[in-house]
Amino acid sequence: MRSVLVSSTELYSGKSALCMALAMKLKENELKVGYMKPVGNIIVDMNGELVDDDAVNMKKLLGLDETLDEVSPILFTHQLLEDVLEGKDKQLVPKLKKTFDHVSQNKDVMVLEGAGDVSGSSVLGLSDSEVAKMTGSKIILVSKYCDEFTVDRITTYLKLLSRDVEVLGIIFNNTSMERINFVKEKVVPYFDRKGIKVLGVIPRNKALQTISAREIVEGLNGQVLAGKGNLDVTVDNIVVGAMAPDSAIKVFRRKHNRAVITGGDRADLQMAALEVRMRIIILSGNLYPPAPVLGRAEELGVPVILLPDDTTTVVDKMETLLRRVRVKNVQKIDLMKNMFDEYVDTEKIIQALSK
Repeated sequence: MRSVLVSSTELYSGKSALCMALAMKLKENELKVGYMKPVGNIIVDMNGELVDDDAVNMKKLLGLDETLDEVSPILFTHQLLEDVLEGKDKQLVPKLKKTFDHVSQNKDVMVLEGAGDVSGSSVLGLSDSEVAKMTGSKIILVSKYCDEFTVDRITTYLKLLSRDVEVLGIIFNNTSMERINFVKEKVVPYFDRKGIKVLGVIPRNKALQTISAREIVEGLNGQVLAGKGNLDVTVDNIVVGAMAPDSAIKVFRRKHNRAVITGGDRADLQMAALEVRMRIIILSGNLYPPAPVLGRAEELGVPVILLPDDTTTVVDKMETLLRRVRVKNVQKIDLMKNMFDEYVDTEKIIQALSK
């Protein structure tokens, strides 16, 4: 049995989508593939039970037989953090090792997903390098080329990781078109000279960065006031409506494919957003809009979502949701698989795992 752990140099690098695409590609090669996210850090309430959202998604996508407790055996809750800081022995390492040994039975390859970045869960004694060493996993490091310091970060993390485990290589994900040539022509040869394989350079695709009204409702526990039949409509960014209606219309017309966030008491801005066909309207402050707004939204099929938080909090939560967009619908799954096939050297990964 071989095992690979997908780690990253920063949060929201696209690890989950890459794990999904890698696992599916390995299955296409007629390998029995298992998946675990040892430490769950995207915690959601599902029917009164705390679970990791990535574990739920991957169990469904990959058709895993294991329970969610086995797919993600340790949930990094605030209570767990308190217990560890107080010196309580939670037996996390034995628990994880026992679960891994069970899940990996009769598997050809295990795909493990790291929590956060390389240093995530260090306080638990379960950083990516510690988990990789415990499970005999090799590491693939995912990174977004953000700025001139990206190579520094990667180099530092590689030095830390290579002390204990083998690093198969790097995948640059979500690479902007402005930087992709620089990465291919300068960064990739640099790491080649250092003996570090670059397994792929995946360009940014806006279709993977969108979020649906349904995901907003689920992610923020919102209430749908109108447009329930159109919750699969997507946006790729937000605009805050806090100006005069005339100014708002000019702004809204320039901001395509976005959700408007405004106060529930700003009927003027809500009607302005509907006039220019903004895709989603998010209302803050738990304030219901007047009936004409909801009637017009229903007529146009525009989802109106009510949230209890103030506007600033809603903006912060939406920005977080947009950063960690999940690949859940069929279109995104197919797109991610196709991009993985095109831009990642899967054969090189399989060969490296076989050594």
